[in-house]
Amino acid sequence: MIHLNSLLIISILVFIILLFTLLFAFTKSSEKISYWSILIVVLFLILISSWYVKDLALQWVLIESTTLIGSILISMSNTQKAIEVAWKYLLLNSYGLGLSFLGLVILSFGIHSQITTDSNEILSQISSHQNSLVETGLWLMLFGYSAKLGLFPNHFWVSDTYSESPSQISSIIASFFPPTICIAIRPLIKMDQAYTTAHFSSVSALFVLGVITLLYSIWTVYQTFDLRRITAQIALLHSAGLAILMTFNPEDKIFYYALASNITIKSLLFSSMGVLRIDSGTRDLSSLNIETGINKLTAWVYIIALGLASIIPFSPFFITDMLFLKLSYALGNYWIILIPMLTLIFFLIVFKKILPILNLPNRKLQPEVEKILKIRLFFSFLLLLINILLGIYGIYYFNELGYFHV
Repeated sequence: MIHLNSLLIISILVFIILLFTLLFAFTKSSEKISYWSILIVVLFLILISSWYVKDLALQWVLIESTTLIGSILISMSNTQKAIEVAWKYLLLNSYGLGLSFLGLVILSFGIHSQITTDSNEILSQISSHQNSLVETGLWLMLFGYSAKLGLFPNHFWVSDTYSESPSQISSIIASFFPPTICIAIRPLIKMDQAYTTAHFSSVSALFVLGVITLLYSIWTVYQTFDLRRITAQIALLHSAGLAILMTFNPEDKIFYYALASNITIKSLLFSSMGVLRIDSGTRDLSSLNIETGINKLTAWVYIIALGLASIIPFSPFFITDMLFLKLSYALGNYWIILIPMLTLIFFLIVFKKILPILNLPNRKLQPEVEKILKIRLFFSFLLLLINILLGIYGIYYFNELGYFHV
């Protein structure tokens, strides 16, 4: 069964692979990666520490500290554009987390019999303190955290961040930040659903923001041929999917499996994207040179990663979709099939843009980047193996429990 400790083990494995990729195959700038790696390890330790914290104030402090560290790592490319994007990331995320902290203060004050920031204490008292302060606090906290998750209307940092930062840093941010925010949001959703009186649900608003973000990602990916921005929109789509799934308050085994899928798939996506970008020598798909050609292996690794992020039946993402449908059907929400259909439209657009690169002539890896690419390909294959194993585990375990007996 996937639980929090299982998620931790998977996260450590993926993080080690990403860290080794950074140490042995970094190409974005001439920075001394050994120094930066210390900061990256600190970032990871803070992230996983926040998963186990029950005090909402301490959890907020840990998450806010990752915003500052993340902005520093984004600027690691040492270009003017990367520095501007780092500031944009810092400001938008700090704005959202500022609202979350304000909401936490209001929420704690609303539980006026005992002002507390312990999530279990608040959850146990919220049924007897259903007032406007509590509701306002929940609204502000959910909306604020949704900014760091990358949801509309505070989603504008996502595409720039993932397209300008090194692919390994993009992998870490895209893989580990959304699960961290989802874990922080989960008790808030339980608090909102503990209401027994009629109220303007913040959970419903989160669902709407997730759907709008999903539609935005479809519209944006349709307009771009930038490989990095296409991958960024896939990451945004998955974050929107996590937000929508959370509004149904799934049981822990489904929740943590979805988070594990996010970590393994996004890390593979950005890793394989970096390989393809280096081999092709460009991030603009429309400018690929037919005379120069491409190494088909680098293209296939990225295409397989896209498949695992969408429609391949043994993909963790596909299994998560099936579990989401089963959960929604059990609640009588048959219309929810529209969400996977929108996701399918998104990936049909992506594949239409990516598959033509297979028409380019095949060639060997360029000598000047051959060593770097072989290292990155090796680590990408390790991430691919983890994805396949997680998918096989999901099919076996959840079929044993009857989750696929629809």
